Amino acid sequence: MLRTLSLFILLLMLLFSSYTSFAQRTVRIRGTVLQPDKETPIEGAGILQLGSKTAVASDAGGNFIIDIGLNDTLLIRAVGYKPMLYLPQILLVSEVRANIIMQEDSVMLGEVKVTTRPSEEMIQRAVRNMKQEKPNYTARPGHNPDIKPITPAPPPPPNVVLNPLSAFSKEGRQIRELHKIKKKLEEEKQKKEENARLLEQEEARKKAKELYNSFFKDSTTSQ
Repeated sequence: MLRTLSLFILLLMLLFSSYTSFAQRTVRIRGTVLQPDKETPIEGAGILQLGSKTAVASDAGGNFIIDIGLNDTLLIRAVGYKPMLYLPQILLVSEVRANIIMQEDSVMLGEVKVTTRPSEEMIQRAVRNMKQEKPNYTARPGHNPDIKPITPAPPPPPNVVLNPLSAFSKEGRQIRELHKIKKKLEEEKQKKEENARLLEQEEARKKAKELYNSFFKDSTTSQ
């Protein structure tokens, strides 16, 4: 009995491990994206593996190749067609061939009228908007358009304050007196310097004359 139970548990473990490895196995999807007529290929369709960043695009013949897991799902998108989901069949093969038939996405668009020249109504509306009506001044009570508004006079210039040091003030006279005294002192100083210079020249002349006389006297005595 114990041996039978052990064999049963071992068999369950083997089945579970084989199923897990089988579920994790990858399969290559080699497919073609076609229009509803099942003949015309769709170029540039996007094939995305949900839950991952794996994605490819169909070529000019609508063909694509992508490797996914058996439990993964593909999302196929194309401009002008409804998005479709594809689930691979669980088969004991490593590659699956699939044809993806897209369905057109019917979107109703409003009618658009294209003209090279604006309509007469649009032109008249633009002309009315460009017109500027003159304001009716008489409509306002108390307003006379013949009376022009009075422009206020400019403010008077500020009072000019005379300089207290001007020529006609007391301070101005005192400054002039000080300048005169200063000038007089400078003249006296220059005069004293000139007199001192003349005295020095006179003394130098006297010394030269005395030296000359003494030299002449000595020469006469020696003869």
